[in-house]
Order: sequence, then structure tokens, then C-alpha cells
Amino acid sequence: MLVDEIMYCISINHKNSDLKIRKQFAFSEDTQKALLNCLIISDFINECLIVCTCNRMELYFVGNENAVSFAKNTLAEYSGFEVSRLSKQIFLFYDDKAISHLYNVVSGIDSMVIGEDEILGQIKRAYAFAQRCKTTGYELNTVFQAAIACAKRIKTETVLSKTSVSMATLAANEVARLGENVSVMVIGATGKIGTSLVKNLVSHKNISIITTLRNHNNDLTYRNDVSAVEYNDRYKYIDKVDCLISATSSPHYTITYYDLQKCLKENKNRLFIDLAVPPDIDREIEKISGIRLVDVDYFKTLAKENNSLKLSSIDEAKKIIEEEIEALKKDMLFHSFLPYIDAVKMKLKEKSFEELLYKLREELSAEEFEKILNVYKTFGGVE
Repeated sequence: MLVDEIMYCISINHKNSDLKIRKQFAFSEDTQKALLNCLIISDFINECLIVCTCNRMELYFVGNENAVSFAKNTLAEYSGFEVSRLSKQIFLFYDDKAISHLYNVVSGIDSMVIGEDEILGQIKRAYAFAQRCKTTGYELNTVFQAAIACAKRIKTETVLSKTSVSMATLAANEVARLGENVSVMVIGATGKIGTSLVKNLVSHKNISIITTLRNHNNDLTYRNDVSAVEYNDRYKYIDKVDCLISATSSPHYTITYYDLQKCLKENKNRLFIDLAVPPDIDREIEKISGIRLVDVDYFKTLAKENNSLKLSSIDEAKKIIEEEIEALKKDMLFHSFLPYIDAVKMKLKEKSFEELLYKLREELSAEEFEKILNVYKTFGGVE
């Protein structure tokens, strides 16, 4: 990368922020587009990309020394979060550390559930979105393409994600433990998380599923005991289910205390799972007898148990990341040198090979100089 322009990452994630804070940065696609456009037209940022998931909001950008301050101010403006508080809340990575952080994120090492599969797809979609917004260039294109390729290699060569437990899997397992015959309603079954959730739910033979749809054009018939009802009729069916899961991208509650307490007639224990950020379910419903409500942060405890099984694979994955980042750096260094090749060739014609060697000896460490000499020996066919 250029000396006066480097890559940065501002991260708000499950490690440094709770759900209440993260939901302020759960930007809609329209807001993401507006934010990226605001950044890219500035004099400080040449490339930018945003990643928004349930567990993280991360802004990657390439810019000059004023880029970070401008990016923080812009995030504060779009989130309504005070800049002074934001500075204390975020993780800031830059240059090599920003690249390393991205590789850890996309490979699942930095996830709440280590090795989970969903983050790779989310990163790919975020990258494609930024491309459509025309806010990426050589640096982000190169880094993100390489990071995605690295994550695929880790999936192939390690068991880090072969025994992956995603948020959807953890939620489905929680439902399955409710009893021998469990009925569950899923709101948002056609979304990114909802689709994965339904597939996990149908893998349990003791669960029957009702999904809500805004139209009947979506095919969710994975098994005979999956049925669909109109979203507007959801309260008519809630009284009969043992569990309700909501995982939409709606800015409004899908379940409110006022409407729920009117429709519940049968006195029994019910589990409500809110996998959305910002939350889908009004927390006031916990006042209703028999209701237990859990959200994405609840699964941190469950994820820790799963993560302990994957720790042995992390070292192996990190070695792959080191190899891939080293290859990436070489590619980017070579790319930055390309404009100077012809000029260097001309200069070398005027200088002796011995002068070049003396200059290298002066500038490089002994280890680096030895590597250069070995390359010359091999290239010259004398070794």
C-alpha cells in the first residue's frame, strides 16, 4: 500500500459491545449505502466497505491520516452514538493488523461461535454490496478476495468448520430440548438466518414447524410437518406453539407485549428466541407468566462450550492465515513496484551488478541479504 494511505478497520462486535449497543449499528442496506457514499466522496477515504451482522459492525476503509477521525464522525452521525463514547467503544485496527483481523473474522476464528459457517457468506455479501456501490478499489478488492480464498482453504484443510455450530444450530438445539413433541413458529424464515434456522429445526424429528410468510410464493416445504401461515395471522397461532423464534431484519417489533398478552389463552411454559439485531421481540413479554425470552447474547454461554472443542484447530488455521497473508503482501508489493520496473531496468544498465550487491548488503539484514544471494545463485544456475 502507499505510504500515506493505509487500510483501517473500525470494529464494534460481541467482544466489546453488548446487544443494546450493537443494535444502534445494525444499519439497513439503504443506510449502509448512504454511509459508504458519504465516506467515498470525502477527501480522506478512497475505498470503503461495511460488514453488518448480528454480532458485529465493521467498517473497512483505505485512506490518509485524517480518515479515522472522519469515519468515526460519520458512524456517529448515522448511528446516533456520541463520538466521544464511540472512540472508547470501538476496536481500531490499521495496516497489517487490519488485514490480519479480517482474515480471522472471515475464517470464523473471531466469531462468537468459533468456526461458524455463516460469517463467510456474510463477508462475501458485504464485499459484493460494496462493489455494487462502487466503493472498493485495488486494495480492498485484493485483500477481501484473498481473505475469502483463505477462509475456503481453512474449511478444506482443517476441522475448524467441519463441526461448525452456528447461531441457527444452537437455537434449534435449544428448541429440541423442550420435549418429545415441540411445536415452533418461525418469523423471518426466508431471511439469511431464518433459512438456516428452519433447515436446522427440521433435522430434529421431535419438532413441528409453522413459518410465517408475507406471501405464499416462498417454498419452505422441507418436510410434511412444516406449514406456513400469513404473517398478519401470526397471533392466531401463537397460543398453540411451545416456542416462537423471530429472525427478521425489520426495524419494528414482530411481537409486542400488548398483542401477545391478548392472544394467549393456554397456561403453559413457552420459549421465545430473538435472533434479530435490532431485537424483534418486545422484552416486556417476560412479564407474562410462563414466558422465557432469550436473545443472541444468551448463546454466548452455549457457544463457549462449542468453542472449547475447536481450540485445537485454531493454531492450524492461524498458520494458514500467516502463509496466506505473507503471499498477499508479496502480491501487493509486486503490484506497487510494477510502475518502476522499466526505470529500474534502465538504471541497472548504468550501474554494475557489484554496486547493486553492495547496496543490498548495506540496506538489508544478514538474513534478508542471504535470501537475496541464494536467489541470485539459483537464478544464475550455480546452485
